[in-house]
Order: sequence, then structure tokens, then C-alpha cells
Amino acid sequence: MKHVIRPYSKKKDTQAVRRIWRECGWMSDDKREKDALDLYLAASASMVYELNGAAECMVNSTPARLIYGDEVLTFSAITGVTTSRIARNQGAASKVLAQVMAEDANAGAVVSGLGAFEQGFYNRLGYAMGNYEHWIGFDPAWLVPMEKPPIPSRFELSSWKAIHASRLTRRKVHGALDLLPPEITKCEMMWEKNTFGLGYKKGGKITHCVVMAANDVEIGPYRVLWMTYQNFRQLKELLALVAGLGDQIRLLKMREPREIQMQDFIRKPFQLQTITKSSKFEASTKAEAYWQMRILKLRPCIAALSCSTELTFNMRVHDPVENYLPKGSSWRGCSGDYTVTLGSKSAIKKGTQTGIETLSTSIGDFTRFWTGIQSAEALTITGEFAASDKLVSDLDRTVALQRPAPDWDY
Repeated sequence: MKHVIRPYSKKKDTQAVRRIWRECGWMSDDKREKDALDLYLAASASMVYELNGAAECMVNSTPARLIYGDEVLTFSAITGVTTSRIARNQGAASKVLAQVMAEDANAGAVVSGLGAFEQGFYNRLGYAMGNYEHWIGFDPAWLVPMEKPPIPSRFELSSWKAIHASRLTRRKVHGALDLLPPEITKCEMMWEKNTFGLGYKKGGKITHCVVMAANDVEIGPYRVLWMTYQNFRQLKELLALVAGLGDQIRLLKMREPREIQMQDFIRKPFQLQTITKSSKFEASTKAEAYWQMRILKLRPCIAALSCSTELTFNMRVHDPVENYLPKGSSWRGCSGDYTVTLGSKSAIKKGTQTGIETLSTSIGDFTRFWTGIQSAEALTITGEFAASDKLVSDLDRTVALQRPAPDWDY
């Protein structure tokens, strides 16, 4: 079977890509979804795997940025990996994704991330699993009493530009992501059913809002697609707005905001779970690890890491992505032997020094350590992360990061 990997062509590939997405269960024949897909593709860079003259696999990449401590790093957000039924198990997705990663790295991206359909698949390209996200389901009527909020503004699809701006200016912690094209927010709102936003403006700009969607508008469940706020006072105001829906809505599902525990805002949470168990409106807390990241370029990533103490060590990195890259690719991943110096000004250079400790690691496991997803000690029992007990202890003592919070699903 003849195949070629090439850029997506709207003229040539539109129908084939829609077929791929239908076969993956990502869309229907609904015109709204087709329009949202077209908008999404226009805002992203896409490559396809053409098999016997038709696109049968697609990988999409959206320009983004990663907040790493006090630094901002260029990020490659892999917002879609889809393969048709006839191209499964042909290595198509891995080959196209590797080429997209190379294109993004050559364009300046230093970290890449994606959402995983299952643990392990994308590890073959150097990605590694992120930390758990908590998903909370509760009856908004059971929120603790709060001060009555001001009357909010209503934000519908026509406000997509202002809503996107509010996402970019939201409160962020280590590991936060921003997907940059405004059209991404528009197509996300188009994709869901009965999408609406409530929130507040100042000086013509949205300061904080909550965007929700629902299949059953009358009683729910409602899904919080995202919340944007710049401080905790604004977050509490949004929760008070949500509580006001409790006279009609019986279940609201949302990702728990990082830095707080939603259980603090729910009256008798265990009683609520017991009462609603096994019902359509079951209150629950679920933890899932579903996003993955990997370093594309070690030098800028190490330079972004600032430590209060100094540590120098050798590092041998294995990066499996090179097995999927074409021979002519100028970016070959991160495999190699390096000397790493951590401190107030961290740096990495090729080659090793004698007389110092050595860390042997996969690029995925090192990414987990570098981001703060896992400690060095924990990584020694979960993957390819090997060093002496002393070096492991020194690494954990030198690098102390809070766990990353992307706060933007894609």
C-alpha cells in the first residue's frame, strides 16, 4: 500500500477528515460540529497520512505556551490524533505524530503535550503521563451558603473573543497552558450543546466567568467547560453563581480548581454521595491522569529551571521518537550524553565529565521529574530512571516543584 505524509489540504481532504472523525466517534453529521471542525483545522497546523490516495490519519498541532515557574516556554499542543478504521495498526499515527513533533521543534517549540486515550501508547514517542486531575460532581444546592453575588452578564457564542481573552488572563500556577488562537475557544463552544457563560466584566473586558454546557437544560447534568478568574475572591463569586442554579439543576460536573478542595464548599459531601449513589445525578469525586507531556529541546527547558542549591551530574537520555522519524529529519529527539548543572542559572551541555554521578533516564521520565509530576525517588520504581541513591536524594533536594496544573483541556 502506497502512503505519504503531507500537510492537510482543505480542498482535497475535508471529506476524508470528516470521515476519520466520524469513525473515531469524535463527531456526527451535525452541521454545527462540521463548522466547528473546519474552524479548528483553520486554527491548527495539521498533517495527514495519505493511503492509496486518501487521507486516513491526521495529527493536529495548535500554538500554545507553558507557564513553567516564572518562565514562559513555547509549547506544541497536539490537539488531535485520529486514524480511520482501515489505517489502524499500520504505524500511521506514530509516524505522523513524530513528523509533527519535528516540525514544531524546528519552529521553536520546546515542550509538547497531548491527551492520551490510554496509558502507554504515546510513550513510544517519548511522552509520559501527567498527574491526576480531580473531577467533581455535586448538586449545586448543596454548596455552602455564600454572599449573594452581583447580577452577572450573560456570555454566549458571540462573546467568544472576549471569553478567550479572559482565559489567557486567568490565574495561573506552575504548569498552566494557554492555547493561543482565539478560534480554539469559539470552536470548543460550538462543539458542545447548549453552551453558555455567566460572569462579570470591567472596562469592557471579562474579568471572570464560568462557561457551561448541558444536554438536558432543564435539570442537568451541567458540565463546566472552564472557569476563568484572577483571584480567589472572583472564584468564590463564580461558585456563588453556580449555587444559584441549584433551584433547578440537580448535578454539576467540573474539574476541581487547582489550589483548593471543592469539598470545603459542599455541605455534608459524604451524605450527598450516599443519597445520590447509582442515580443519574450521582455526586462523586473521580481522579484521572489523562494528559501527557515530553521535552522537545533540553537546553531551554533546563535553563528555565532555577534552583536554590547547585548540583552537577551526567545524564544519559534515551528518546524513542528517533525510531519513528524519517532519515532526513533535522530534529532527532533528545537522545545523548550530557552534563547538567542545576542552580540559580541551570545549564546543559553535550558530553560527560569524569568523577561525577550519572543519571540514566528516558526523555519521558525526565520530563515527569522536570515538570514536578513525580519525584526522582518515585521514578526509580516506575520507569527508566536510574541513579545512585545519593544522586536521587540530591535531585529531590535540589528540585522542589509543585505539581503542574495545565488548566486547559485539549
